[in-house]
Amino acid sequence: MPEDLRGNHEAMLTSGKNMQLNEDTCESSMHNELKIIYIKEEEPNDDEYLYCEDCRCFFYNKCEVHGPALFIHDTPVPVGVADRARQTLPLGLEVGQSDISGAGLGVFNKGDTVPVGAHFGPYQGELVDKEEAMNSGYSWVIYRNGQCEKYIDAKREMCSNWMRYVNCARNDEEQNLVAFQYRGGIIFRCCRAIKPGQELLVWYEEDYAQDLGITFDYLWSKKCSANGYVQTL
Repeated sequence: MPEDLRGNHEAMLTSGKNMQLNEDTCESSMHNELKIIYIKEEEPNDDEYLYCEDCRCFFYNKCEVHGPALFIHDTPVPVGVADRARQTLPLGLEVGQSDISGAGLGVFNKGDTVPVGAHFGPYQGELVDKEEAMNSGYSWVIYRNGQCEKYIDAKREMCSNWMRYVNCARNDEEQNLVAFQYRGGIIFRCCRAIKPGQELLVWYEEDYAQDLGITFDYLWSKKCSANGYVQTL
């Protein structure tokens, strides 16, 4: 074998040994690295936390003291059914004339007392553009990273659920629901026990509204004016 080829051949053999060693080291390193990646937990998004009214703190999946959150589910009704919104009412809730003058219809508890910490939702409706949302009294905005991302409008009853009928609270004393964003939807949380005969009245969570600026302010004012009044807590 010519001298220059012998040198190359030896270099290749030596390189082959090193390559085998490097591969073994790489496999061992990758094995350890994969184990680290596998056990790493993904950080939950801001809207994946719930709030415990009793502990006064946020939690992920379940409260350390009180366990998983209570969700009161809608009655299942296909989209497109006439008067769908009313038909989705959970057991024990009814739509009737609101106690608020000029507000039209409202939602009342006709069953057992709704406990503090119970959740309703999500709010259902059609995805619309900003302009259409601004002209409706039934829209909520969904955000991501502090920016308005999409708008849910419940103007059409056949495409929405009963939550469209819940009126805005006029003051802190009569508020019994808090609206907030959870996993890309709008949820209502019971912040005061709702006794039989009482109307469900909602206000928004400050953390939800603080980054949305004038867009949310306008939508909320529109929602309140649709109830026949404009009020701030």
